[in-house]
Amino acid sequence: MPTFQILAKPPQAPEDGARIFRLAPTRASPRAVLGRARRFGLAGRTKSGTLCQDARQTRYSEGSLEFVVYHASGGIRFHDNARWQVDDGSSRVEFDDATAIRMAERFIEAHDVVPLAECKLLRVTRLNVGVADRRSGLGEHRVIDVGVAFTRVVDGLPVEGPGGKVMVYIDHEGNLTGIDRLWRDLRDDAAERVALRPAEAVQREAMREWEGPGSGVMTIDDIRLGYYEHGWDTAQRYLQPAWVIGMSVNATEGVFAGRTAMRTDYWGAAAVKSPERLIPQREPLRRQPPREGYGA
Repeated sequence: MPTFQILAKPPQAPEDGARIFRLAPTRASPRAVLGRARRFGLAGRTKSGTLCQDARQTRYSEGSLEFVVYHASGGIRFHDNARWQVDDGSSRVEFDDATAIRMAERFIEAHDVVPLAECKLLRVTRLNVGVADRRSGLGEHRVIDVGVAFTRVVDGLPVEGPGGKVMVYIDHEGNLTGIDRLWRDLRDDAAERVALRPAEAVQREAMREWEGPGSGVMTIDDIRLGYYEHGWDTAQRYLQPAWVIGMSVNATEGVFAGRTAMRTDYWGAAAVKSPERLIPQREPLRRQPPREGYGA
């Protein structure tokens, strides 16, 4: 069983609690998908492109342009597959991060992706490519694509988890090549304000989660309050507050003794009365029945 050390001081929960928001139903019908595709300059007609649907997503494409809506979350991806993260052998991004951020904000507004007032810069990424010649020893390094990621802020609290994010992709000429939007829409009805549990309660849950066989030192070094939004393939009815317990796992045995083996976060519902389970319950692993030999 691992041992625990706590370095982070649990913050106090706001006295007036926090709001829980109902989420709007996802819009993934063929008609809705075609309408949303028009925001990105596509014709959005079955005569102009191809519309495909399966259990996971609805996909509309016109030539190299592709627009996808995920049924469970309502998340969207728009990519120009002829240019999105494609190296033409000579292109080179020359502009700086500040310029890329301004470009991304203009694209978000132009295509009505999300409200900019709810966005907070998360990071700027650069796609690097390199070529080296073993004989001459000459090499080349170029940046061919910039990605600007924003996270969502609700009532002054950041949205944690895989959701609540927008990623804007820009090529070397400053043109849009793609947008990923995992940002669930809120319903218009009034949100409910609820009392919050102390952070220590979720901290104890996180420690129980890691109880069991094994060794190592679990260090709790970060505790913060935010909202939690799920990933692309998870249905969600509420956007609710959550305590995030940040931990590092340090090995105590073997060649990695004394080193940090991994970092992990534990999310626990902050509301005293949570309207739904914050993290879906894991399905138990099903053992595959033994196979019988051919002709047995």
